Amino acid sequence: MVKPIEGGWRTLAFSREEAWVVHAALLDRVRQAVEAGDSEECYPELDAMTAIEAGRERFDPSEVSVIRDALKAYLVTAPPRDLAPGHGALRRTEHS
Repeated sequence: MVKPIEGGWRTLAFSREEAWVVHAALLDRVRQAVEAGDSEECYPELDAMTAIEAGRERFDPSEVSVIRDALKAYLVTAPPRDLAPGHGALRRTEHS
């Protein structure tokens, strides 16, 4: 669940495994953008990835959206080990 907090930010408390999968999903989106020559288009993903790496649990609505979209795309072809934590992370991004 996404829990709203002050200023429109959301709390997403990912487990360690979920955070790794979110990071992998965001990194995959960044890699695709760079390979397509659209590296300027991946700034939202980089911002969200930096937040994940820092262990931050507060995300603005656009970061939540970027994480959700990255996970949806990544889980289509993710390795089996990433499926359960990835779906758990995806559920955390859904609005109540």
